[in-house]
Amino acid sequence: MKLLSICDPTRYGSPPLDVPTFYQRLSLDPRVEFYHIPAPQVLTSPTPQIQVAEASGELSYERFLDLGNQADQWMDLSDIDLVFCRTLKPFPQGYLDQLTHWESLTRFINRPSSKKGQIQADFLVQIAQNYMPEAIATIDWTEALAFFERFQVIVAKRANSCGGKGVFKIWYDHGAFQTDNVLVGRQSFPTFPDLMAYLQSGQTIQVEPEPIQFCRYLHHTQAGDKRVVVVDGEIYGGYLRRSQSGHWVHNVSNDGECVLAAVTPDEVEAIQRTVGHYQALGLHTLGYDFLQDDDGVWRISEINAGNIGGFARLELLTGQPVMNRLIDWLIDYAQRPSSQAMAVEQGMIAEVA
Repeated sequence: MKLLSICDPTRYGSPPLDVPTFYQRLSLDPRVEFYHIPAPQVLTSPTPQIQVAEASGELSYERFLDLGNQADQWMDLSDIDLVFCRTLKPFPQGYLDQLTHWESLTRFINRPSSKKGQIQADFLVQIAQNYMPEAIATIDWTEALAFFERFQVIVAKRANSCGGKGVFKIWYDHGAFQTDNVLVGRQSFPTFPDLMAYLQSGQTIQVEPEPIQFCRYLHHTQAGDKRVVVVDGEIYGGYLRRSQSGHWVHNVSNDGECVLAAVTPDEVEAIQRTVGHYQALGLHTLGYDFLQDDDGVWRISEINAGNIGGFARLELLTGQPVMNRLIDWLIDYAQRPSSQAMAVEQGMIAEVA
């Protein structure tokens, strides 16, 4: 199997988990011809040929970081069996559009044309509204303000962001609207339109403002943020991320520490009732994030279909060969005839319709 991975290695610091580990395992797997293309090069490659770096043999962390400088081997996209996009959001302008053009030439683990819809603010609300806190997606500040007045403390989420960087807690205090964000800290806005304009100013997908997702703030966030890794409908396991500083955002990219966590029956039901929508769209590797509600029930806060993390983390926490399980699935998926894969997805569409 010829597998191509897309990422920017320089964005992965110490400790080198998940993506670097993924690269190191694949580079040693005799069943796989493994290649890398730097994420920025996606936009400059003259389709149908691209320049790649072969990633084979012992791949030290230092060599992983330097892969972007070694992408000088020309390769036809039609010769690649499978593409795994491991690019961190925010995706640059035109990135998903360019990858969508590749879909007629090769197969993706998570289809870029479907990612374009999945990262929109209203997608999760439509798919998982029965399993998440009350939420809306809107471009209208008056509608957003009415939602705020209903709950008093809410969370705003920008599309096309990761690591909690596009997530803002909102409340009213001292005559102004207050926000808190893990990256920029606390800010104050005299009016809600000012706040809405600020939230929309950080979007990167389109020039025109896009809807923002707003959801009810869960006051038990101190319990942590649970990540459940799901591949093609199969639950690989879950772990809890907790901020070591007590912040309400628990991402590992900030200061979250991880402990193994059981996947509850409620979470299994939420996954089973929603995962088919993603499979039908050709989105097969998912990271479900759950937060604890005031009644103790864990509710979906996000379903990630981009460069999800968790495979190496689960392996570290469980001692089980989670990464090998993923690679076995990749090989199996690449060997499925295109007609069979399409039939499965069409069946999923009929099932979730």
